[in-house]
Amino acid sequence: MDGPRLPSILKSAPAIQDATSTVVQINTGHGRVTFPEETPIYICAFQDCNRLFPSRERVMLHRKRDHDSGDDRDILTWNE
Repeated sequence: MDGPRLPSILKSAPAIQDATSTVVQINTGHGRVTFPEETPIYICAFQDCNRLFPSRERVMLHRKRDHDSGDDRDILTWNE
């Protein structure tokens, strides 16, 4: 597979204690299996950014605004 890849270890950040969730909320499952058609994911892999977006258009808006670039390479997705 050619193209950008996410690093195997992402930059760490301090954990923040959850002081508001109840035991009932924690025990209630919120996740489910999804498919590319249901959940589009586009990742900006430009200069190790790794931000997630719901569409290629949103990635490109982010690139122009935050990276001052119109380069459409280095985008990771399972939707194309």
